[in-house]
Amino acid sequence: MAEEKKFGIPDYVIFVLTLVISAGIGLFYAWRDKRRQSTENFLLGGRQMSIFPVTLSLMASFLSAVLVLGVPTEIYYHGTMYWVISFSNILTFPVAVHAFLPVFHRLEISSAYEYLEVRFSKTIRTMGCIVFQVQMLLYMAVVLYAPALALNQVMGFSMLLSILVIGLVCTFYTAIGGLKAVMWTDAFQMIIVFIGLLALVIKATVEVGGFNHVWETAKQAGKLQADNFNTSPFERHTFWTLVVGGFVTSMTIYGSNQAMIQRYLSMRSCRSAQAALYWNLPASLIFTTLLVYVGLVLFARYGTNDPVGCIIQRRDQMIPWLVMDVLGDYAGFPGLMVACIFSASLSTVSSGVNALALTFMTDVLRPLHHFFTKSTINERRATIYSKLIALIFGFLTIGMAFLSEKMGPLILQIALSIFGMVGGPLLSLFVMAMFIPCVNSWGAGAGLICSLVFTFWLAISAIVHRPSPLPPICRNDVTSALNSTSIANLFSTSSSVLQSSTMTESTLSLESGGTWNEIYNISYLWYSSIAVIVGVTVAIIVSLITGGTRRKPVDRRLLSPLYLYLSSFAVFQQFSERQDQLLEKREAVGNCVASLRQTVDVNTNGNVL
Repeated sequence: MAEEKKFGIPDYVIFVLTLVISAGIGLFYAWRDKRRQSTENFLLGGRQMSIFPVTLSLMASFLSAVLVLGVPTEIYYHGTMYWVISFSNILTFPVAVHAFLPVFHRLEISSAYEYLEVRFSKTIRTMGCIVFQVQMLLYMAVVLYAPALALNQVMGFSMLLSILVIGLVCTFYTAIGGLKAVMWTDAFQMIIVFIGLLALVIKATVEVGGFNHVWETAKQAGKLQADNFNTSPFERHTFWTLVVGGFVTSMTIYGSNQAMIQRYLSMRSCRSAQAALYWNLPASLIFTTLLVYVGLVLFARYGTNDPVGCIIQRRDQMIPWLVMDVLGDYAGFPGLMVACIFSASLSTVSSGVNALALTFMTDVLRPLHHFFTKSTINERRATIYSKLIALIFGFLTIGMAFLSEKMGPLILQIALSIFGMVGGPLLSLFVMAMFIPCVNSWGAGAGLICSLVFTFWLAISAIVHRPSPLPPICRNDVTSALNSTSIANLFSTSSSVLQSSTMTESTLSLESGGTWNEIYNISYLWYSSIAVIVGVTVAIIVSLITGGTRRKPVDRRLLSPLYLYLSSFAVFQQFSERQDQLLEKREAVGNCVASLRQTVDVNTNGNVL
């Protein structure tokens, strides 16, 4: 047995400095803006944020601790096919930039769900807001719990102290500094993430024998894959699943998630927001490539000598194990990587807490206050309420993280699945609103509910019916081949490759027993697409039954620029002409009624005289 590798003083210094600087940024913006207290300044950065912090903040939302730990493990076991998901971003960013973002900026709203009220009704706005809040609370709890568990195992901290330290630091700078603190902290944390990943890639590559060795090892083992064009929806990762399914899944983040929309609205102009989002396209390609390469380094180091079951207990512990196994002797490297993982986690949680505070203040508290008092909340009091709401949501996240620990891995798996299950139905709501003018509030509500019910049933049933994984078995030859550094239970989390993280085969075998068992094996990347299809289909049917929007035609400002562009072509002109004819008839009838009323009034006055 080799000498156990532990955290040293430089590692603690780097990690603590990351937390101190993050908290310091919050204090700075709380002090600087103490005389400019307003909800717009606290929740939207005064709509004056520059392109640099917004770009890095959007990037931070893309790169969570879940991806940092999950993608390399996926590559180690299943090869580089996952990298093809990068092509989905080539579709995602232009669509988000030109089809969704301008609508939100044009209306100058604060919450994405304000748009739903203008387009549909207050009821739809409330439904969308509640669904988003449940989604984010569950997801943030898992994102907080996973790295807290890493800190617990690597540093020996108790779980209670781990979750409290990370949760309170994040809640502190979010509650006192607002969106400005969140964005600039995101920027700092993204720099830490990039430095940490780059250091791991360079140093680990040198330690395992250089780039040529990494590449040749992966090539000989058949890990270099990008040509699976199977059209079966039951295979977890194919070209079509990753590009098409990945595109719709990404749109649930960049097209309908309040945490992202809030960043778009924090900038002065629509063009600036579009530029910030476009800068994320090359960044996402770079980060995905880095994470995929880390997976190849993992394979170059261990090959078929899988350490799971021998030295570590779970596959998601692979990256922390690699860090301590290969880089544990280099002072500061373990601390830098833990700081990297926590920075990715902190940025996600702080963004979520700030978005939850905005939606609760804008979509729940203000309407309720106006309903009961028939007055509006003054800005000073509203700002105080916003900070208190951020604190409450931060504490709720901490509490949910403790529940995640008590409920075990299956609940964690369900919680992360809910993030994908809820994102699709929410996206379907915005697709109906922006692209299908005939959909009314009845159709939107029915579509959202049916979509939620269907995707919840599909994902939870898939988890329940999935066969239990075989316990990891350690062979004697593997034990002797591995470095025996003892650091078991380093990290336990789930990843975006959640659906099949417990299965080694690249293709899910269909269970016998009929269609219902087979449908449970559909790739998790199709969940959002299915949710959109179900939601939109139900919405159109119900809207047609209830009269559509004939009585209340949709304002063109509420429709997507992409829809308006497509509707200008001849194939769409007939529908537009019918709408125009209806409007003209409505105006003509209105004029006739007005003329008749005027005639009656004149005759009545004449008779009186």
